[in-house]
Amino acid sequence: MTNPNHTVFAVITGGGTSGHVVPALAIAELLIDAGHASQQLHIIGTINGIETALVPPTQIPLTLLDVCGFSRDISFSSLKRNIRAIRALRRATKQAEQLLRALKPQVLVSVGGYGSVAATRAASKLGIPVVTVSYDRRPGLATKLQARRAVATAVAYLPTKLRRATHTGAPVRRVLRTLDIASSRNSARQRLGLPDSCRVLAVIGGSLGSETLNAMTRQIVETHGDRDDLCVVHLTGQRYINTDVPQLGVNPKLIYRRIAYIGDMASIYAASDLVVARAGASTIAEIATVGQASVFIPWKQATENHQMLNAQWLAEQGGTVVLDEDVCTVSMLADKVVALLDDRNKLASLAMSARIAGTVHRESKLGALIIGIASTASASITSASITSAEKIVNRSSELDLSSSRRIHVVGVGGTGMSAVATVLAEMGHQVSGSDVRESEVIERLRQIGIAINIGHQRDVVSGCYAVTGSPAIAASNIEYHEALKQNIRISTRAEILASICRRAQSIGVAGTHGKTTTASMLTTILIEAGKDPSYLIGGDVTDFGRGASWKSRSTGGSTGGSLFVVEADESDGTHVQLPLAGAILTNIDVDHLDYFITPEAIVESFNVFVNKINGPRVLCVDDPACFEIARNSSVISYATSSNDAKNTADFLADFTASEISFRDGCAHFIVYHKQEGEQVKLGDVSIALRGMHNVRNALGALAMAMQLGVSFADAVRALANFGGVARRFDLHGTHDGVTYVDDYAHLPNEIAAVLAGARDESDSWTRVVAVFQPNRFNRMSMISHLYANAFNNADLVVVTDIFASGTTPIAGVTGELVVQAVRQAHPYSNVVYRAQRDDLVEFLSDELEAGDLCISMGCGDIAILPSELIARRKVRRLVNNEEFRDDF
Repeated sequence: MTNPNHTVFAVITGGGTSGHVVPALAIAELLIDAGHASQQLHIIGTINGIETALVPPTQIPLTLLDVCGFSRDISFSSLKRNIRAIRALRRATKQAEQLLRALKPQVLVSVGGYGSVAATRAASKLGIPVVTVSYDRRPGLATKLQARRAVATAVAYLPTKLRRATHTGAPVRRVLRTLDIASSRNSARQRLGLPDSCRVLAVIGGSLGSETLNAMTRQIVETHGDRDDLCVVHLTGQRYINTDVPQLGVNPKLIYRRIAYIGDMASIYAASDLVVARAGASTIAEIATVGQASVFIPWKQATENHQMLNAQWLAEQGGTVVLDEDVCTVSMLADKVVALLDDRNKLASLAMSARIAGTVHRESKLGALIIGIASTASASITSASITSAEKIVNRSSELDLSSSRRIHVVGVGGTGMSAVATVLAEMGHQVSGSDVRESEVIERLRQIGIAINIGHQRDVVSGCYAVTGSPAIAASNIEYHEALKQNIRISTRAEILASICRRAQSIGVAGTHGKTTTASMLTTILIEAGKDPSYLIGGDVTDFGRGASWKSRSTGGSTGGSLFVVEADESDGTHVQLPLAGAILTNIDVDHLDYFITPEAIVESFNVFVNKINGPRVLCVDDPACFEIARNSSVISYATSSNDAKNTADFLADFTASEISFRDGCAHFIVYHKQEGEQVKLGDVSIALRGMHNVRNALGALAMAMQLGVSFADAVRALANFGGVARRFDLHGTHDGVTYVDDYAHLPNEIAAVLAGARDESDSWTRVVAVFQPNRFNRMSMISHLYANAFNNADLVVVTDIFASGTTPIAGVTGELVVQAVRQAHPYSNVVYRAQRDDLVEFLSDELEAGDLCISMGCGDIAILPSELIARRKVRRLVNNEEFRDDF
């Protein structure tokens, strides 16, 4: 028994198999991430369990008790065993009581199983608050019994019959919650000795192993031994490592790795194309968390068939395939697994659906629940502590914005959260906020009555109904911690937006590029047509001077007008969580691989997004991925005549922009509408914006507006007067003959579109100088090669270093990767790398000449580069003039 000479925050109990020990370690990591040192935690396990191997490397203090499980068989031998188990439990409970008296923890957390019974009994006797964690869809007997007296029960699945239950998601290890399969795949395969080009099947029997999975694996290996594109990684379990070994024959081409047990499951998941496993709760949660394609074969001997229920949860969401070993022979199991492994589209769909389902685990509220319970701990379990637990339970209900609420926004100065705060305030809610610095946005929010403090303070959340914040705000923020301490609901950005959307007829604008401009155009058209919409847009609309507004009606302040236009952001899966009455989908491109893992998963998420909407769905079929969705769904489509492949006898877009021309910084085109299979001319459209991408944006907004009852004439008039959006080909002026423009473009196709539109038939720029600031280390580690052709329409390309946007630096990942990609594709291109900001400004100040167009692009602090350059060149000219005078 460990001798504790330190203050202990929490004791975590449970053990035996990895199905209990791994969740216990995951809970410990959640508490460590929240600021508790490993020495402030203590794990109580069993002397014969796998915790003896898994816990010591973590340096978390460990105590082992001599306990065993009860037999449910009706026999004399089972009776004798159960008598021994009862005696052992009594001894272990006394030992646990001694330990807990010495440790004096603020809370005890049980992950269930027979290994947890002694410690939870002792904690209840000593008045230590107990949090029971249930991650099986059908809780085990120990969990059911403990939940009756626990202050709170954390559950991974709803609905549940357990008392005082909070839906927190399952505990999953940090390395899996943060695993990026796409960027880790090659290195994971190297660690496992697997080639990059093979399809990898992982069969996971768990720490105890599985005879059925082993037999199935042998069948696969022996049947497909001549396949040189197949690798099988087989985790047999220690007791089966030398049994049922496949016979590969002479010179097999298939690669087979046989492993008893491995602690590095992150490498297994990252290296694999498909995972086959039993349906233990931990494995289900891990597969969903990392977003991996899987086949689950539930163990039929599991108590109350709980493994089948676990697997069905993920299968119901399209995230796995479940096979019944009572129905399928070993050969049938093998054939079905190999057929799925060879179906790449199905694998991508399974992985995407699994990852969406796993959001609840990646964003687990379990740590917050435990901390909240511990904050109310006292010498005994009082009614006050039970009440606080019940308040935490209420967080799992839907956010109710039907009446005035007190809501605090952490990181309120950001583009997205300032818009949310504006809408909430104009709905009639009492809104406060905090941020780290003053800004024009902060001042504007104050002017509409939002109280904002600079710097974070604990007391600002007191009395709040809910606290929300930017996804970029760390969970360790003191305002979040105080909210937890006071049992105040913490809501994600997606939850807040979804609740706002429920208060009106909400129209979402989604897509990788063009969301902000298209949403702004649609809002402008609806205002022109007298629809008076509310809106929440990811940038300031020039004509409005703001990016968000809520139009309250006399019938009820918090109920908006009949229409609400909102950007449906995909970066964290928000788009699929919004209850929308209609949507525009502009395009689908590669981005946010830190969330989606694979490009196929991005496409699948938008497919889910489109097909869940019961209302007008307007898709740009110039985009290949949107075109495929449109072919298989009932949608309103739009396209440009520049892409005639999408306007054929087989598929004619509902709205088409034709006879497109660009001059004087404007775009002109004619709109045709499909009526009874024929294109009918609606009329001419002009917009004061450049580029084919803005023609498409305008056409999509026009198409949706007409579905909402707006006349073509009103739409044309609104588009003609549309003044644009901040940081979209934003003209900063001309100085010494150099024209300075700034743009938000930061992805390859966005940059290519902006540069393609930079010159029209009336322009006379001598050179187009493109200045690019890459964004996010994780993004650039995965897609830097895609920038190879993004700058084809620039005469000079200048790249600076990466703007972090809160991401962690990665060794070898710098802005120079973009330079290398461009030079490799275009060896004679004029591309320059200036990593440091001072060097960048100095270089451009010397390089730029009269007649140049300088376009700065990126979503970081590159936005202020035009002002820096103009100021630098003004100072230089002043200095030069003074030197000239001195010469005389």
